[in-house]
Amino acid sequence: MVGGLSESRTVNLEEQDMVLALKDKITPKLGSVSAFEPVKVRTQTVAGTNYFFAIGLGETRYAHVRIHKPLSGEPTVVAVKKDLRKEDEIEYFEA
Repeated sequence: MVGGLSESRTVNLEEQDMVLALKDKITPKLGSVSAFEPVKVRTQTVAGTNYFFAIGLGETRYAHVRIHKPLSGEPTVVAVKKDLRKEDEIEYFEA
């Protein structure tokens, strides 16, 4: 769907690899974490793709991470929301 967010789904291997490659840019914004596991994702088609990930950080801590992957070029971390819970819905958010 162009413009709107997709339904939430399990992260696939390609998406997991993308998030893990950007882990060093994400974790400084989160503080100390005991885990880093991408568990759910929603996508938005724009000039490329916005990915909105739910990341398990250990125990009951979660964060949502927005990554933009342009049509050509490398993905970048756009925004991070921390101090979330597993049941918090992944929704569109800005930096």
